[in-house]
Amino acid sequence: MNDFLEQFNDINTEQTFVQNEVEKHKALAIIGYLIPILFFLPAVAGDKNSTYCKFHSNQGLTWLITLVVVSIVRFIVALIPILGVLLNLVITLAIIAVLVVLIIGAIKGKAYRIPVVGNLLNVF
Repeated sequence: MNDFLEQFNDINTEQTFVQNEVEKHKALAIIGYLIPILFFLPAVAGDKNSTYCKFHSNQGLTWLITLVVVSIVRFIVALIPILGVLLNLVITLAIIAVLVVLIIGAIKGKAYRIPVVGNLLNVF
């Protein structure tokens, strides 16, 4: 499974993470992923100069925007009678899978980016 997760890892960003910052702020990063509206939590409550906090705040904001867009798509897809239910199930499972990968990355101190859209946003 580690080999699968490594394809989402940004090795250049991960090398700048300081291990004691990871241990100190990983709970903030996890909360930012579980409650996407709190994406700013690692950057504000954590160390403002930490690349770990900045990275996970950026990914949290990207995650929030992605969830909003996917929710709109899910609403539209739900209007299709039988296919809509199946597609909604697939989308829900994909959301859960990406969330698990992001949380694992935060716990391990890795720089796992959201597939496809993870590089689009860099606010912090």
